[in-house]
Amino acid sequence: MKRWLSVGAAWLLVAGAQAAPLDQGELVTFPTRDGVTQSVFVESPSANPPWVIVLFAGTTGDLHLDADGATSLRGNFLIRSASHWVDWGDAAVLVDTPSDYADGVDDTFRRSSASFADTQVVIATLRKRFPSSKIAIVGTSAGTVSVGNALDRDPTLADAFVLTSPVTIARKIGPTIADLDVDGTKYRVLVVSNAGDRCVASPAYAAKQLAERNHFDFISVESSEGGGSKTEECGGHSPHGFLGIEVEVLKGIRDWLGAKVGQGT
Repeated sequence: MKRWLSVGAAWLLVAGAQAAPLDQGELVTFPTRDGVTQSVFVESPSANPPWVIVLFAGTTGDLHLDADGATSLRGNFLIRSASHWVDWGDAAVLVDTPSDYADGVDDTFRRSSASFADTQVVIATLRKRFPSSKIAIVGTSAGTVSVGNALDRDPTLADAFVLTSPVTIARKIGPTIADLDVDGTKYRVLVVSNAGDRCVASPAYAAKQLAERNHFDFISVESSEGGGSKTEECGGHSPHGFLGIEVEVLKGIRDWLGAKVGQGT
């Protein structure tokens, strides 16, 4: 039976300063599909970290990585808080969009076989670099469509999958991950949602339904900082992007990865 974690007001009172995005790592570029290259930015405190946390940002996902890390989308929840993973002893990996979509991807591409092929090579490259480490693929907002695509096509690809503010309601025309059909009793999957999320694409009730239907573990938080307009409600500086509670949310994910919460029994 799955255990569910609800993060209440007492936990949210814990102060957690935002960390700067990664900037001390290494830019790595490698081929994926025919004529296509993929770049990632890898930062690790050791050669054998317990976990390698592979991060897929939201919106169009184009981080425009260079030798100093992400040059765009630095306000995205996962990107702006990535250095916490390194501080805690894990490796953090920023995943850019592939070279044939250098200016960003839409949800249709994120759900495609081509996107999955790129993700497969990313994970294979990281497993070669960190052969003793476990790998968690983490997405937020539209990034969950990329992560959900990999989960749906091969749930053995990673040791854990994390979907934060998952896209379950179609934005204009495009796929979502509301139709995921993966047995959460066999594979480690966590859904994280903010009860205060007002983004039309990721309502809290739909995230909970996604978790319940697939027997995924679920973390519910509640905050109200940021947002204020239809556009901002789906941005990083809003409850959708866990503004002001980044550290608490990441600690919840980290505890889950360490099987302190959310472990199936």
